[in-house]
Amino acid sequence: MKKMSHKQIDELNELLTEHSETLTAFYDEGIQYGLKQGVIVGIICGSLVALGAGIATGLDKIRNSKKKEEES
Repeated sequence: MKKMSHKQIDELNELLTEHSETLTAFYDEGIQYGLKQGVIVGIICGSLVALGAGIATGLDKIRNSKKKEEES
C-alpha cells in the first residue's frame, strides 16, 4: 500500500474545501465496490471450504467403514 506524501495530503485538503461532496461520493462508491468484491470472494472461499470439508468427511467415513470391515 502506498503512503501519501505531505504534498499529496496538502493537495487533497485543498480539494476537500472546494469539492467535498464529489470526493465523498467517490469515496463511498469505492467502499461499496470493495464490499461487493469482498462478499463475492467470501462466498467463493466459503463454498470451497465447505466442499473440502464435505470431501474430507466422506473420505473419513469410507476409511472408517473399511477399517470396520477388516476388523470383522
